[in-house]
Amino acid sequence: MKDIKSDLIRTAHAKGICADGYRQMLESADIDALIDYYIANPDWCMERNFPDLETLREHFADAGNKGVFIDRTFNGELLNDLQAYVFHNCKGTIKVALNVEKSIIPMLYFANGCNITVSCDVSYKKPIRVPLYVTDEWANCINHTVGDNCIFTRHTIKLIDT
Repeated sequence: MKDIKSDLIRTAHAKGICADGYRQMLESADIDALIDYYIANPDWCMERNFPDLETLREHFADAGNKGVFIDRTFNGELLNDLQAYVFHNCKGTIKVALNVEKSIIPMLYFANGCNITVSCDVSYKKPIRVPLYVTDEWANCINHTVGDNCIFTRHTIKLIDT
């Protein structure tokens, strides 16, 4: 754990992490805490390609329960249990919906070769808005269905050279 933590902290520092983020990473006791930091700050991380795909594969590969998916093929799974989901090099089809009990409409983040179709087939009085955040290099690889149930709003995450 010490090596990956040290490597991630050093890389984050080089990429311009803020003082609060740096402190939070220093205080992280284990890989789960580092994954929590990652999922809480997907915009900052994805803008800077942090951590890189190989590090994600090696250390974050079992983080699906926290909403981080790497190299996975989906077959119509419903994702609405968490506030944010991050996909790296994933493909297939997923569904989203409002989680009424938790008051959650998921936010979806895509990078590193994803080719995913997102749909929503639950009926609502008014359509829900589902944000899709896509790194600019993969902006054309994320598809969504158009219907009366959801309004998908696409946002491009511009990569920052650091």
